[in-house]
Amino acid sequence: MSAPSEALASRTLSDRLGIRPAIVELGPTHPSVRRVLAGAGGTASFLVTLDDDRIEALEVEIGLGHRGFEKEVESRPWLEALPYVARLGYASGPIAQVAYCLALERLAGLAVAERTTWQRTLVCELARATDHLARVAALATAIGASRAERIAQEGELVAAALLEASIGGGPLRTWSWPGGVASDLPFGFDERWQADRARIARTLDALTLLLLEHPSAVQRLVDVAPLSAADARAFAVTGPALRAAGIARDLRRDAPQLAYAALEFEVPVGTRGDDYDRLAVVVEEIRQSLRMGDQCIERLAAMDREAARPPLVDGESCARLFVAAGEVELALESATGELGFYLVSDGGPTPRRLRCRAPSFFHAQALPAVLVGARLDDLLPTAALFHLVSGECDR
Repeated sequence: MSAPSEALASRTLSDRLGIRPAIVELGPTHPSVRRVLAGAGGTASFLVTLDDDRIEALEVEIGLGHRGFEKEVESRPWLEALPYVARLGYASGPIAQVAYCLALERLAGLAVAERTTWQRTLVCELARATDHLARVAALATAIGASRAERIAQEGELVAAALLEASIGGGPLRTWSWPGGVASDLPFGFDERWQADRARIARTLDALTLLLLEHPSAVQRLVDVAPLSAADARAFAVTGPALRAAGIARDLRRDAPQLAYAALEFEVPVGTRGDDYDRLAVVVEEIRQSLRMGDQCIERLAAMDREAARPPLVDGESCARLFVAAGEVELALESATGELGFYLVSDGGPTPRRLRCRAPSFFHAQALPAVLVGARLDDLLPTAALFHLVSGECDR
């Protein structure tokens, strides 16, 4: 290629045509944004600078659902933070509740029954599987894989129904309380678990064929928006996106809470850090959640239900909770990444300070770094796989 031809090829389309790059805003009411991200836990606004269909610059605008719950609950009793905490996510809301209760129990010196610990672990894995299936459905929607979208949504409904049965209500119900839980597993849950678990496993097999092994889907995902291990650390990315970048960090294994130290499971890790690896990690994590659920069910079934039944708690029984002066920091592996709480007490009835470390907030700032140079139609699949949940981003 001659020098003039090389110079021409190196110029952007906008330069060659003598026009300015196009700036497109994909707001929260844009049909594509609503259809993809709403099912995955929220929304955001994207300001995209385009050269042809290539992204030259990207701004992720968050805060559309800002509540300021960290400051709000500092003027309320400790227990009134629970509804706010649950709304950090939707399907993953029970995980956030458990994380907050674990931190508060450590600060207040509360002990919980063994059965409660295993119940909480089971519920966390059910919430993770439900959240991940919603993520896969959003990804399938974004790339136009209609059959995979339908199958993932059906699997999500099965997992969500199982989650609701385990806690006696929707995922935003205040089920986990300091010192215990509001309800035990219903009778016959073991049999329902076996049946629904098999349905979810078949869903994963179908999604593997339709997304991870189908040539059209593979072409849409491989080498798209790669995130290096160095960039993942720099942006404080955690969860499946971090593991897809090749870093085998999972708090369930590395800093176990609940009953995770007694469970056998594997931590899936990617090599390229692209959309394909992120999807593969999410699908495998659902399988591992089912595996851990089997172990939880087996352990709970071995306990004498009446003898091991912990005292059920609610708001009234916790109303006089005394929290001594002190501070505590605790993190739990949520469906989106590392979810942490920092609590400070001065011995009074309300928190002196409450700080939430929400993983989606950090993931939002990493999106421009991986998407500059990518195509516009890669934006929403990548946003879905980066686990952007507006409840966490906005807080």
